[in-house]
Amino acid sequence: MDFSRLEYIKNVNDDDKWAYKDYPIGAYFPLNFKKSEGSVGVDSHALNLPKGAFIILSQKHFDHKRYLTHIVELVNEGSEDRPQWDESDTWGIFRWVKVHWVADFNNPSNIPLDQEVSQANWGWFNTQEKSLNSENLMSHWKNIESLRTHLQAIFK
Repeated sequence: MDFSRLEYIKNVNDDDKWAYKDYPIGAYFPLNFKKSEGSVGVDSHALNLPKGAFIILSQKHFDHKRYLTHIVELVNEGSEDRPQWDESDTWGIFRWVKVHWVADFNNPSNIPLDQEVSQANWGWFNTQEKSLNSENLMSHWKNIESLRTHLQAIFK
C-alpha cells in the first residue's frame, strides 16, 4: 500500500454492527456521507475529494471506544459518482472506494484504537473526511510524513 496517498480520516458508524464489516480487501463499496439538518457542504465536500486518495475509517463500537477499521481508496472522480447520488436521502451521498486494509473483526482486541494511534483529537464529529494534515493532528505529529510513518507501522 502506498502510504504517501494516505490523506484523510473519516468517522463511520452503524448502530447495530461494525460499519462496512462485510467488505474484504479488494472489495468495492459506496462510502456514505450523512447529510443531516444543519450540515452544510456535505455534497461539495464529497464531490471534491480527489480520486486515488486513501482514507482511514474510524468508528465507535459498543464499548464507546473509537477503532480504526479500514483503509480505503477513492476509485472515481466525484463527478463520476455524483450522477448516482440521491440527495433527497440522508445517506444518498457517497463515493465509491476500494478496500486496501481491513481490521480482523473476529479479534476486536487487535483492532487499533483511534486515540492510541492518532494521539490527538482529529475531530470525531460528522461524516466528512478530515485531513491527516489538520492542525489537531499536526500539533502532535509536526509533519504529515511522521504521521504516515507511524501509521505504516500500525497497518502492516
